[in-house]
Amino acid sequence: MVKKQVVGESLPRPDALAKVQGRARYIKDMLKSRKEVLIGRALFPPYAHARIVSIDVREATCLPGVAAVVTAKDLPGFNGYGVAALDKPVLAENEVRYQGDPVVFVAAKDQKTVDQALSLISVEYEPLSVCEDPREALKPNASLIHKNHPLSKNNNISSQWRVEKGKAHEAIAQADIILESDFETQMADHAYLEPEICIAEPDEITGGITLIAPGHSPHLTCRSLAAAFGLPHSKVHVVSPIVGGSFGGKEDSNLEIAVMAGILALKTGCAVICEYTREESLRNTGKRHASYSHRKLAATKDGILTAIVADITIEKGAYKSVDPIPQRMAMYGGGVYRVPNAWVEARSVFTNHTYGCAFRGLGVPQAIFSIECQMDDLARSLQMDPVKLRLKNILEDGDQTITGQVMKSSRGLGLKKCIELACQRVRWDQPLKQSTEPAIRRGRGIAVFMYGTGTGYPNDGAHCFLNLQMDGSLMVGIATVEMGQGGLVAMAQMAAQAMGIAFEKVNINYSDNHTSPEAGATVASRSTVFLGNAIVNGCMILKERMLKCAGQILGADFRDLELLEGIIQVKQKPEVYVGLPEAIRYAFSHQVPLSAVGSWYPPLNRLDPVKGQDTRMHTYTFGAYIAEVSVDIGTGIYTLDRSVLACDLGKAINPQAAEGQMEGGVAQGIGFAMMEKFDWKNGISITDTYHNYLIPTAMDLPKLETIIVEESNELGPFGAKGIGEPPVVGVAPAIRNALYDALGIPFYTLPITPMKVLAAIKQREREVG
Repeated sequence: MVKKQVVGESLPRPDALAKVQGRARYIKDMLKSRKEVLIGRALFPPYAHARIVSIDVREATCLPGVAAVVTAKDLPGFNGYGVAALDKPVLAENEVRYQGDPVVFVAAKDQKTVDQALSLISVEYEPLSVCEDPREALKPNASLIHKNHPLSKNNNISSQWRVEKGKAHEAIAQADIILESDFETQMADHAYLEPEICIAEPDEITGGITLIAPGHSPHLTCRSLAAAFGLPHSKVHVVSPIVGGSFGGKEDSNLEIAVMAGILALKTGCAVICEYTREESLRNTGKRHASYSHRKLAATKDGILTAIVADITIEKGAYKSVDPIPQRMAMYGGGVYRVPNAWVEARSVFTNHTYGCAFRGLGVPQAIFSIECQMDDLARSLQMDPVKLRLKNILEDGDQTITGQVMKSSRGLGLKKCIELACQRVRWDQPLKQSTEPAIRRGRGIAVFMYGTGTGYPNDGAHCFLNLQMDGSLMVGIATVEMGQGGLVAMAQMAAQAMGIAFEKVNINYSDNHTSPEAGATVASRSTVFLGNAIVNGCMILKERMLKCAGQILGADFRDLELLEGIIQVKQKPEVYVGLPEAIRYAFSHQVPLSAVGSWYPPLNRLDPVKGQDTRMHTYTFGAYIAEVSVDIGTGIYTLDRSVLACDLGKAINPQAAEGQMEGGVAQGIGFAMMEKFDWKNGISITDTYHNYLIPTAMDLPKLETIIVEESNELGPFGAKGIGEPPVVGVAPAIRNALYDALGIPFYTLPITPMKVLAAIKQREREVG
C-alpha cells in the first residue's frame, strides 16, 4: 500500500462551505436557541481622565424590566482583570483613566430598556489632566497615570528592554557613514467584522459560569477573569466558537465584554448577552501600539553594517494588556542583518489613550519599518542598488542576530532565496517602466524581514488530548481557536499523516478549556508548529500502542509493522495485515489505553534581561516583499500597482491556507502603510466609525502575488514554521521605499497618505526654487 500524503495538499477547510452559505454559527446565531436571555450594556465616561465624584443609579434600578444595575461596590470578586496584570478595573470606582473605562453595568429584558436605564444614571465627574503623548509622560514632572500599578511603581513606564551587543556607541563614532533618523508609526485598529460579544450562563448546579466568547485562548480567558468572578479556574468554563476576525485584538478585548456578561449573569442568575456597538469597539478596545524611534545606522564605505543605536518609545495607553512590545521591537532592531555592534533601548509608556494590545506582528512591523527604511536611505547615500546592499548584510548560516542568536540552516534559512525569487518575479534587474502621463512617477521598493515562531518564553509549549475511536477514527482536543486562518484543516492533515489514517477519519475538537489542555494562545504564529508537534507526539504514542497490539494479533515484532491508511501491515510482507479497528478492539479488551496527551516544547531558551542576549526563538520565518507604485505629483494620490511577497515558511502544510494568510497579511500591511490612523481630541477618539477610519477595500488592492519558499525547519512538524503574522511585516517599508524611488523624497511617519505625499512634493518645490 502506498502511503497517501495529505500534508502539503490544498485540502478544503471544513468551515469554508458553511461560511459562504451563511450556515456557520457565530455567537449571535446562538441566540435563536436561547429563549430567555437578558441584554447587558455598560455606561462609559465622557472623559479620558476624571475623578468619579458620585454615581446615582436609583432611577435606573426602579425602571420596569431592569434585572440588575451593578457598580464597583456590587462586584462579587476582585475589581481587576487582564492578560499580563489584573490592572484593568471591571468597573471604575474612583477614577477613569481612558474613555473605555466602564462605570456601571446594566442588564434588562431588551435593548430599549437597557438604553433607557443607562440614560437615567447620573454620574458626576471631576475632569483631570489628560496625557496623550508617551514622550510627555516620561518627563520628570509628568503626572502618574497609575499611582499604584501592580507592575509599575512611581513612573509611567509599563515595561522596558535593552539589547546590547559589542560597543555600539564607539562603532558609531568611528564609522565611515552614519545615518540618523526619527520614525513614527501610528495606532491602528484590527477592523474585524464581528464586534466583541459574549453569552454568559450561570451554572446553578456547580455554582460556576460558562462564557461563550470569541477569543484567542479559552484558558487565557479563564485565568484572566476568574478572580473578577470570585471563582476558581475550574468553575469558569470558556468556549470560543468560530471567530469573526481578530488579528490579535480578541486576545484580550474579548475580556471586556466577557467580564461584563459574566458579572451580570452571576448577579441575575440568568443568561446574559453583551455586545459592543461598532463605535464602542473602535473607541474602547486595544489597538496596535504607536511608536516613536530615534535611530542611528553606521556602515563602511562598501556598505557593510557596523552598528545600530536606537531609542524607542511605545505608547501603551491606559492599561498593560499584552506588553512584550519593548522586547520585540528591541530584539528585531537589527532586522535580518549581521550587525556586530548594537544598542537598542525600548520602553512602553502609559497614557490616557486606548490601550495598546496584540496586533498581527506584535511590534515587529514597527521595528522593521525603521530598519528597512534606513537600509534604503543607506543604499541611496552609497549609490548602491538596495537589493545588492541587503544581500551584502543578510544573516546566513552561522551568523548572529543582535541578540546573539546563531542562525542555523537546519532550522530553515531561506531568506536569500526569498529575495532572489521576488526579484526575479518583478525583473528587478531591469528598469521600471515609467508612465506616459507627464504627472505620473513610478517607483519600486523592497523590504526584507524575519519573524520568530512562538512567544520565545520558557513556558511556551503545547498539549493536546487524543482519543482513538472503535472504528479507527481519531478525535483531537486542542485549545487552538479557528479565526479564519485555516488552522483546523492543517491540524487534521498533520494528525492524519502522523497517525497513518485517512484525513476524513480525523475530527478536531477545539477552543474549550474543559475539553482541551492548556496549549498557549492562538498567537505568535505558533499554532501550526506548537500544536502540530504536540499532535504528532500524541499520534506517535497511540501508534506505538496499536502496533504492539497488532503485533500480538499477527505474531510479529511491532518494529516490523507500519500503519498506513488505517491498515497495520508487515513492512516486508504487506499481504500480512490487520485493520486498525481490530487492533483498537484488542487494545480495549487488554487494558491498553486508547487516549494520550501529546506535548511539545521548543529547546529551553537562554534569557538575559540585562543585555537582551538570548536564543528565544527556535526558528524564524523569512521573507521579502516588493511593491511598485504610481504617484500623481499634482495631487499626491498614489496607487499600489504591484505586490509580490515571498515567504520561507518551512513547509506549507496546506498551501492554499498559507497563501490566504500571506494575502491577508499583505492587505493589512497596505492599510497600515497608506491610510489607517486614529485621531484624538482631549483623549477622546474622534475616529469612531469606518467612515473616518479608512481600511483598504478590494478597489485599493492590486493582485496579491505570493511565492512559497520551503526551507525545512528540523524542529517543526513536517518541517513547518509559522506564517500567520510574517506577511504583514515588510509591506509598509517596501511601499515607503517605492515612493522614495518614485519621488526622491523619504518618508519617516506612517501612514503615508496622499496629503502627506502632496505636502512633501510642495515642500521640495519650495526648497528647489
